[in-house]
Formats: sequence, structure tokens, C-alpha cells
Amino acid sequence: MELQYGLEDHLHPVKTMLYGLQWTAVILSSSVFKVLILAEAMGLSIGETQAMMQRTFVFIGLASLVQTYLGHRIAVFETVAAFWLSTCLIITTEGLATGEGISVIMGKIQALYIASGILILLLTALGLTDRLKRLFSPLVMGVALMLVSIQVSGGLLTGMFRQVGDNEASAPLVLFSLGLLMVVLWVSFRGSLIQSIIGLVGIGGGWLVYTLMGLPVRTTESMGIVMLPDFFALGIPIWDASLFPLTFFTVSIYFCNATAAVRAGGEALHMDVTDAALRRSNYAGGVSHIMAAAFSSLALVPAAMASGLTVTTGVGTRRSMVVGCIILGVLGLLGPVGGFFASIPPAVSYSVSLAIFAQLMAIGLLNCMRAAEKSHALAIIGASLLLGTGIMYLPLGIFVSFGFLSGILGNGLFMGVACAIFLENIAILPSS
Repeated sequence: MELQYGLEDHLHPVKTMLYGLQWTAVILSSSVFKVLILAEAMGLSIGETQAMMQRTFVFIGLASLVQTYLGHRIAVFETVAAFWLSTCLIITTEGLATGEGISVIMGKIQALYIASGILILLLTALGLTDRLKRLFSPLVMGVALMLVSIQVSGGLLTGMFRQVGDNEASAPLVLFSLGLLMVVLWVSFRGSLIQSIIGLVGIGGGWLVYTLMGLPVRTTESMGIVMLPDFFALGIPIWDASLFPLTFFTVSIYFCNATAAVRAGGEALHMDVTDAALRRSNYAGGVSHIMAAAFSSLALVPAAMASGLTVTTGVGTRRSMVVGCIILGVLGLLGPVGGFFASIPPAVSYSVSLAIFAQLMAIGLLNCMRAAEKSHALAIIGASLLLGTGIMYLPLGIFVSFGFLSGILGNGLFMGVACAIFLENIAILPSS
């Protein structure tokens, strides 16, 4: 569809509000289920899940406004990053397995956010972002995306098939989860406007069918009408030496994803994204990561799907997206809203999430296929995937004698990506 309304166009207030609601729906679709997955993995109570959901809504709205007016300044909102979700799940799983409490686990995650934000600001100020991004070639990004998908798949399937309040699967729940997964994938293959809000549609439709089937549901806790977010609600930042390599890893992926999303947003609006705009976006992203720690939420990245919505609808006005972000922030202050989303059955959110991660896996495969023409590329991909996935199956604590290195050596995602970077850039000479 041709662009009907450009970035600076002023629309009638009614149209602005309607398009703003559309932006709100898309932002919710891209983030709600990711928050539910992390809360479920941490074993948070329904009240803590409600509070995290509300903090995240407020945080996304604020961070998007910062980017819109001080960062890249185009119609691209912030969304919960899939790579950050997988990283948080890794830290959570390992922490719970070793007996760490939620305050310690969230403290490590928040320390990682702050370190990543500082590194983003530092590298941007020194003009070193391009050098770091060059390490993450299509081959390395393909390996990283595939390992991210593999890493979280086990947890997603567990959430799909495990009943509320029980660790066993039931035939109706298994059939429901597999059916919802297939329907969401089928709809995503069809394209059209609904594709941009597939997460919200999948959750809404799946929740309705889940209820009609009489499957177990969760009850919410009563909360006040207006709830202001608490900062560092789940604990204060706790630094761990094993987080150091993860900082460089997540920052590198952030730069790659953020640059691609902002450039795609510019193309959808038929405008060039300058290097200055990218630098502003990186500065705003660094601040956003530090804000994520304060809000005890998931870190954000500019959303690539924002450009898809602009292309599909032909609407790219900044004002309509700003209205959508403000609506989202207001929703985050309302207690009943957080309770509503927190009561979504885990099987629904996990099934929709698996469909989304399937798309992520597909992007990783596509990147690897593009790189496969190079000499030794297939061997590098194979070795990296075998190393990364193999480590995921090792017993927890096997590297405990290595001290702070145990968290690094036991991280299959990091080790697999590090292997790909080493083989492509160091071990395999360009002339080969």
C-alpha cells in the first residue's frame, strides 16, 4: 500500500485517536506474552505478575516517546527484545537450579541491563558501534537466532503442556496448545493487516477457546484502580563476573537489531535515516536499558514490525504513534488492566510465543543459507550449533570448579555464538 500519511502529517483528532489505538494494539501484541513468559519462568505470584505487566506498559510508553522525540525521531516504537527474553530465561533457569532467589536472579538481570546501557552509550560516543557490528555477520546472526530459538523451546513447550496448578499434561490441554500453535502459524503465513497484531489476536482468540473448553484458569488479586510503578521492585542490581561476556553479546545483537529496525522504518516512510539519527537512537537505547533496570522489566529494542504496520496501513504519522504510546502508558497505571493480562493462561501465551519464535528460527535459517555460499560456512554453522546445543544438555553445575567462568562455559547460547565469531573471523583465513 502507498504511504497515505507521512511522518509529519496532521490528521483529524478522531483519526489520530483511532490510528493511535491501532498502534497500542500492535505494541501490546509484540510484548504482552514475553512478559508473561518471564514471570511464569521466575515463578512470580499473580500479584507480582500484574505489577510487572503494568511497569512494562509504562516503561514501553516512556521509552518509545524518548526515541520518538530525542532518538531516531521516526514512527518506530520500542518492544521487548526476543534476545533479551532468551537471555533472561537463561539466567533465571540457571539461578533457580542453583537455589538462587528471585531477588538475586532479578538483581543479576538488572545489573546486566545497566552494564549494557553504559556500554551502548560508551561505544556510541567513541564511534565503535560499526566495528562491533561487523563481528555479527549474517552467519553469526543466523547461528545466534537459531540458538536463541532452541534455547527457549524447551521452556515454551513445558508451559504449553503443563496445566495451571499441576505439573502433568492432559489430553485436552495438549490438543488445545497444538491447535492454537497451528492456527497462529497459519494466520501468520496468510499476511494481511491481522499479521501485525497476530500476537494479540492469538492470545484473545486462544483465551476464549481455552475458557470455553473449561480448562483450569488463574485468579487475579484485587488491586487499586491506579497503581504507580515501584522502582527496583524485585531487588537491587547484583553484579556477577559471569555477566561480563553476556554484556558484549547482548549489546552487539542490540546494535544489529536496532539499526535494521530503524532503517526499515525509514524505508517505510520513504526517508533516509542518517548516521546522526542512528547515533541518537543508540544513545536513547542506552538510556532505555538503564531504565529497564529501574522498572524491573525486560529490556527493549526498536521494533522491526513497526515498519510492517506502516507499509500495510499506509499510515506513518508520528502523532498517531505518540498517542498509542500515551494510551499504553495510561493503561499501565490502571490496576485492573494489569490483572486482566496477568490472568491469561500460560498455555495460551506459550503457544503464541512458540509461533513467534518459529519466525525467529526461520530468520536465522535464512541468514545461514545466505552465508552458506562462502567456503567453510556450513562447517562453521554446524560446529557452532553442535557446541551451543550440546552445552544446553550438560548437567547444571558441571563447570562449578571454574569459578566465575562457570556461568560463561555453561551458557550454550554464548559459547555457540563465540565459536561462530572465532571460526569466521580468526581461525578461517579470508583467503580460504
